[in-house]
Amino acid sequence: MSFKQIQTKKISEIVREQIEERMRAGKIQPGDKLSSVVQLAEEFQVSRSAVREALSALRAVGAVTIRQGEGTFVNEYDFSGIFDPLKKERVISKQEMLDLFEVRKIIEAGTAELAALKRTGQNLQEIRDALTDMETASEESVGEAADVSFHLAVAASTQNKTMVQMMEQLADTLRRTMFEARRVWLFSEKKSLNRLFEEHMHIYEAIAASDPEAARTAMLAHLSHVETTIIEGSELA
Repeated sequence: MSFKQIQTKKISEIVREQIEERMRAGKIQPGDKLSSVVQLAEEFQVSRSAVREALSALRAVGAVTIRQGEGTFVNEYDFSGIFDPLKKERVISKQEMLDLFEVRKIIEAGTAELAALKRTGQNLQEIRDALTDMETASEESVGEAADVSFHLAVAASTQNKTMVQMMEQLADTLRRTMFEARRVWLFSEKKSLNRLFEEHMHIYEAIAASDPEAARTAMLAHLSHVETTIIEGSELA
Protein backbone atom coordinates (compact mmCIF):
# COMPACT_ATOMS: atom_id res chain seq x y z
CA MET A 1 0.00 0.00 0.00
CA SER A 2 1.43 3.37 -1.00
CA PHE A 3 0.76 6.73 0.58
CA LYS A 4 0.70 10.16 -1.00
CA GLN A 5 3.47 12.50 0.03
CA ILE A 6 2.31 15.04 2.61
CA GLN A 7 2.92 18.61 1.52
CA THR A 8 4.01 20.76 4.45
CA LYS A 9 3.93 24.54 4.65
CA LYS A 10 6.39 26.83 6.33
CA ILE A 11 5.27 29.47 8.80
CA SER A 12 6.03 32.35 6.44
CA GLU A 13 3.83 30.76 3.76
CA ILE A 14 0.93 30.48 6.22
CA VAL A 15 1.39 34.14 7.20
CA ARG A 16 1.43 35.16 3.53
CA GLU A 17 -1.76 33.22 2.83
CA GLN A 18 -3.56 34.81 5.78
CA ILE A 19 -2.61 38.31 4.62
CA GLU A 20 -3.78 37.37 1.11
CA GLU A 21 -7.12 36.20 2.50
CA ARG A 22 -7.65 39.54 4.21
CA MET A 23 -6.88 41.30 0.94
CA ARG A 24 -9.24 39.06 -1.04
CA ALA A 25 -12.00 39.62 1.52
CA GLY A 26 -11.58 43.38 1.31
CA LYS A 27 -10.51 43.68 4.94
CA ILE A 28 -7.32 45.26 3.64
CA GLN A 29 -7.81 47.70 0.76
CA PRO A 30 -5.40 48.91 -1.95
CA GLY A 31 -3.49 51.87 -0.56
CA ASP A 32 -3.76 50.67 3.04
CA LYS A 33 -0.61 50.51 5.12
CA LEU A 34 0.00 47.18 6.83
CA SER A 35 1.01 46.94 10.45
CA SER A 36 4.73 46.95 11.17
CA VAL A 37 6.77 43.74 11.11
CA VAL A 38 6.89 43.77 14.91
CA GLN A 39 3.12 44.20 15.20
CA LEU A 40 2.38 41.49 12.63
CA ALA A 41 4.79 39.11 14.37
CA GLU A 42 2.93 39.67 17.63
CA GLU A 43 -0.46 39.30 15.98
CA PHE A 44 0.43 36.03 14.23
CA GLN A 45 2.58 34.82 17.13
CA VAL A 46 5.50 34.09 14.81
CA SER A 47 9.06 35.31 14.37
CA ARG A 48 9.84 38.62 12.67
CA SER A 49 11.86 36.79 10.01
CA ALA A 50 8.75 34.76 9.06
CA VAL A 51 6.79 37.99 8.64
CA ARG A 52 9.56 39.60 6.58
CA GLU A 53 9.68 36.58 4.27
CA ALA A 54 5.89 36.61 3.87
CA LEU A 55 5.98 40.30 2.95
CA SER A 56 8.87 39.70 0.55
CA ALA A 57 6.81 37.03 -1.23
CA LEU A 58 3.87 39.44 -1.54
CA ARG A 59 6.17 42.18 -2.81
CA ALA A 60 7.73 39.79 -5.33
CA VAL A 61 4.37 39.23 -7.04
CA GLY A 62 3.42 42.91 -6.87
CA ALA A 63 0.75 42.59 -4.17
CA VAL A 64 2.44 45.09 -1.85
CA THR A 65 5.06 47.82 -2.02
CA ILE A 66 7.66 48.13 0.73
CA ARG A 67 8.91 51.70 1.14
CA GLN A 68 12.08 52.13 3.12
CA GLY A 69 11.35 54.05 6.31
CA GLU A 70 7.62 54.29 5.55
CA GLY A 71 6.21 50.77 5.72
CA THR A 72 4.36 48.24 3.56
CA PHE A 73 1.46 49.37 1.37
CA VAL A 74 -1.17 47.26 -0.39
CA ASN A 75 -1.43 47.39 -4.20
CA GLU A 76 -4.25 46.54 -6.60
CA TYR A 77 -3.63 42.88 -7.40
CA ASP A 78 -5.44 39.90 -8.94
CA PHE A 79 -4.51 36.88 -6.83
CA SER A 80 -6.16 34.47 -9.26
CA GLY A 81 -3.01 34.55 -11.38
CA ILE A 82 -0.60 33.41 -8.67
CA PHE A 83 1.11 30.14 -9.52
CA ASP A 84 0.99 27.58 -6.74
CA PRO A 85 3.61 24.85 -7.28
CA LEU A 86 1.74 22.50 -4.92
CA LYS A 87 -1.28 22.42 -7.21
CA LYS A 88 -1.42 19.89 -9.99
CA GLU A 89 -0.66 21.62 -13.30
CA ARG A 90 -0.66 20.43 -16.88
CA VAL A 91 2.83 19.15 -17.62
CA ILE A 92 4.76 21.27 -20.13
CA SER A 93 6.36 19.19 -22.86
CA LYS A 94 10.01 19.48 -23.82
CA GLN A 95 9.09 21.09 -27.15
CA GLU A 96 6.83 23.63 -25.45
CA MET A 97 9.67 24.51 -23.09
CA LEU A 98 12.06 24.98 -26.02
CA ASP A 99 9.48 27.15 -27.81
CA LEU A 100 9.03 29.26 -24.69
CA PHE A 101 12.74 29.91 -24.31
CA GLU A 102 13.01 30.94 -27.95
CA VAL A 103 10.36 33.58 -27.25
CA ARG A 104 11.97 34.63 -23.96
CA LYS A 105 15.38 35.10 -25.59
CA ILE A 106 13.91 37.30 -28.33
CA ILE A 107 11.83 39.43 -25.96
CA GLU A 108 13.96 39.61 -22.83
CA ALA A 109 17.32 40.23 -24.51
CA GLY A 110 15.83 43.32 -26.12
CA THR A 111 14.10 44.23 -22.87
CA ALA A 112 17.39 44.20 -20.96
CA GLU A 113 19.07 46.23 -23.69
CA LEU A 114 16.36 48.90 -23.63
CA ALA A 115 16.25 48.89 -19.83
CA ALA A 116 19.94 49.81 -19.73
CA LEU A 117 19.18 52.89 -21.81
CA LYS A 118 15.98 54.06 -20.13
CA ARG A 119 15.99 52.85 -16.51
CA THR A 120 15.48 55.30 -13.65
CA GLY A 121 16.85 55.25 -10.13
CA GLN A 122 13.52 53.89 -8.90
CA ASN A 123 13.67 51.10 -11.49
CA LEU A 124 17.11 50.10 -10.25
CA GLN A 125 15.84 49.99 -6.68
CA GLU A 126 12.97 47.69 -7.67
CA ILE A 127 15.34 45.35 -9.50
CA ARG A 128 17.69 45.40 -6.52
CA ASP A 129 14.81 44.65 -4.14
CA ALA A 130 13.95 41.55 -6.18
CA LEU A 131 17.60 40.48 -6.03
CA THR A 132 17.59 40.88 -2.26
CA ASP A 133 14.45 38.74 -2.00
CA MET A 134 16.08 36.06 -4.17
CA GLU A 135 19.25 36.06 -2.09
CA THR A 136 17.52 35.84 1.30
CA ALA A 137 14.62 33.52 0.40
CA SER A 138 14.53 30.32 2.45
CA GLU A 139 11.44 28.99 0.65
CA GLU A 140 11.39 27.98 -3.01
CA SER A 141 8.02 29.70 -3.58
CA VAL A 142 9.54 33.00 -2.42
CA GLY A 143 12.57 32.51 -4.64
CA GLU A 144 10.38 31.83 -7.68
CA ALA A 145 8.21 34.87 -7.00
CA ALA A 146 11.29 37.07 -6.58
CA ASP A 147 12.70 35.70 -9.85
CA VAL A 148 9.52 36.67 -11.70
CA SER A 149 9.54 40.04 -9.96
CA PHE A 150 13.11 40.63 -11.18
CA HIS A 151 12.22 40.04 -14.82
CA LEU A 152 9.07 42.16 -14.58
CA ALA A 153 11.09 44.97 -12.98
CA VAL A 154 13.55 44.83 -15.88
CA ALA A 155 10.60 45.12 -18.28
CA ALA A 156 9.24 48.11 -16.34
CA SER A 157 12.65 49.77 -16.71
CA THR A 158 12.09 50.07 -20.47
CA GLN A 159 9.35 52.68 -19.84
CA ASN A 160 7.44 50.82 -22.58
CA LYS A 161 3.88 49.91 -21.57
CA THR A 162 3.48 47.37 -24.37
CA MET A 163 6.65 45.58 -23.26
CA VAL A 164 5.40 45.46 -19.68
CA GLN A 165 2.02 44.09 -20.79
CA MET A 166 3.71 41.37 -22.86
CA MET A 167 5.85 40.31 -19.90
CA GLU A 168 2.86 40.34 -17.55
CA GLN A 169 1.00 38.05 -19.95
CA LEU A 170 3.97 35.67 -19.81
CA ALA A 171 4.21 35.89 -16.01
CA ASP A 172 2.34 32.67 -15.19
CA THR A 173 4.40 30.72 -17.72
CA LEU A 174 7.57 32.30 -16.35
CA ARG A 175 6.66 30.99 -12.91
CA ARG A 176 6.26 27.50 -14.36
CA THR A 177 9.75 27.54 -15.91
CA MET A 178 11.31 29.04 -12.79
CA PHE A 179 9.64 26.42 -10.62
CA GLU A 180 10.96 23.69 -12.91
CA ALA A 181 14.49 25.15 -12.91
CA ARG A 182 14.61 25.51 -9.13
CA ARG A 183 13.21 22.00 -8.70
CA VAL A 184 16.13 20.67 -10.75
CA TRP A 185 18.66 22.82 -8.89
CA LEU A 186 17.19 21.76 -5.55
CA PHE A 187 18.74 18.34 -6.10
CA SER A 188 22.07 19.69 -7.32
CA GLU A 189 24.92 21.47 -5.58
CA LYS A 190 24.22 24.74 -3.77
CA LYS A 191 26.68 26.50 -6.07
CA SER A 192 24.11 26.10 -8.87
CA LEU A 193 21.65 28.38 -7.06
CA ASN A 194 24.51 30.74 -6.27
CA ARG A 195 25.30 30.89 -9.97
CA LEU A 196 21.64 31.66 -10.71
CA PHE A 197 21.80 34.63 -8.35
CA GLU A 198 25.10 35.79 -9.87
CA GLU A 199 23.60 35.72 -13.36
CA HIS A 200 20.79 38.00 -12.23
CA MET A 201 23.36 40.26 -10.56
CA HIS A 202 25.29 40.54 -13.85
CA ILE A 203 22.10 41.66 -15.60
CA TYR A 204 21.44 44.23 -12.88
CA GLU A 205 25.00 45.57 -12.98
CA ALA A 206 24.89 46.02 -16.76
CA ILE A 207 21.57 47.88 -16.55
CA ALA A 208 22.88 50.02 -13.67
CA ALA A 209 25.97 50.85 -15.76
CA SER A 210 23.73 51.86 -18.70
CA ASP A 211 25.53 49.32 -20.89
CA PRO A 212 22.91 47.94 -23.33
CA GLU A 213 25.21 45.42 -25.03
CA ALA A 214 26.38 43.96 -21.72
CA ALA A 215 22.77 43.81 -20.48
CA ARG A 216 21.68 41.96 -23.62
CA THR A 217 24.60 39.54 -23.39
CA ALA A 218 24.02 38.87 -19.68
CA MET A 219 20.31 38.18 -20.21
CA LEU A 220 20.96 35.80 -23.11
CA ALA A 221 23.63 33.95 -21.12
CA HIS A 222 21.24 33.59 -18.19
CA LEU A 223 18.32 32.32 -20.26
CA SER A 224 20.54 29.88 -22.17
CA HIS A 225 21.87 28.47 -18.90
CA VAL A 226 18.37 28.04 -17.44
CA GLU A 227 17.14 26.42 -20.66
CA THR A 228 20.01 23.92 -20.69
CA THR A 229 19.53 23.13 -17.01
CA ILE A 230 15.83 22.40 -17.40
CA ILE A 231 16.08 20.37 -20.61
CA GLU A 232 19.01 18.25 -19.41
CA GLY A 233 18.04 17.92 -15.76
CA SER A 234 14.27 17.49 -15.80
CA GLU A 235 11.99 14.68 -16.91
CA LEU A 236 10.18 16.61 -19.63
CA ALA A 237 8.84 14.39 -22.39
